[in-house]
Amino acid sequence: MRDGAMKKAHEVEALEDICKAVRAEGKVLEPHVSRLSEAFGQRVNKALDALNEGRIKKYIFQPSGRVVWIVVGKNRDYIVMPAIDYCSCYDFYFQFDRGHVCYHIIAQKLAEATGAFDQFEDDDQFFSVLIKEWKAPEQRKPKKNKRAEGEG
Repeated sequence: MRDGAMKKAHEVEALEDICKAVRAEGKVLEPHVSRLSEAFGQRVNKALDALNEGRIKKYIFQPSGRVVWIVVGKNRDYIVMPAIDYCSCYDFYFQFDRGHVCYHIIAQKLAEATGAFDQFEDDDQFFSVLIKEWKAPEQRKPKKNKRAEGEG
């Protein structure tokens, strides 16, 4: 197993263990935050912000029963598939081989453990429309060219 895969397995295992404790308490307590911070560093702050701001959504499509988790991020909505520890964010793509779990996955798992998420039920006919919307390219603001600003 590559180092990145081992690290990711360790992070996922730590997150599952912490979520089990959170589920038993019914909420995220300071000892949980300490353990999360040890395991995930600054990503925990972003995950807790998403949790506390109510940015985690669970969509259930009927009659199929398909479930899609969404974490509302800074620039767009991100699809999270907790069963396979997948997220549609750039951080996931660029850090995946290093064993990195993005803050969206952390937030989703904490939301599921605490029940702190918004749940929506929709008809299956809207599934493909919503997936297309959620998978739309991220709209990033162009960075200003500092050198060009100083000239002129």
